[in-house]
Amino acid sequence: MILESLGVENYTDEHMNSTNYLVRLMKYKTPQSSENEIGLSSHIDKSTITILYQNQVNGLQVLTKDGQWINVDPTPDTFIVLIGDLLHAPKELVDEEHPLLYKPFTHLEFFTFSNTEEGMKCEYALKTYCGV
Repeated sequence: MILESLGVENYTDEHMNSTNYLVRLMKYKTPQSSENEIGLSSHIDKSTITILYQNQVNGLQVLTKDGQWINVDPTPDTFIVLIGDLLHAPKELVDEEHPLLYKPFTHLEFFTFSNTEEGMKCEYALKTYCGV
């Protein structure tokens, strides 16, 4: 669906044949009054897609382009779909006005780097690892 929405559905087979799938399920419970109320520190998802189910445990925020954190207040019993950092730009979408921002890489290579000391210390692991 993502490739189709971008008008590059001719890459579907290539993508399907070169993709490894990993599903990770997490459940964040409402903290007890004596517990720290921060579930995760600020971060950028290192996956392609993150799907969140709104279960009345508020706390999700997104960072705007101007550097402000804003609260996300989804409708109860809905799913939020977040697109992460790991999409390869097809050549049809790259030109002088929209240049390539990252060198080609595999998810496993990037994930391995992001778990190194250097990868954990940098603010933007993707840019550090493969920025043009």
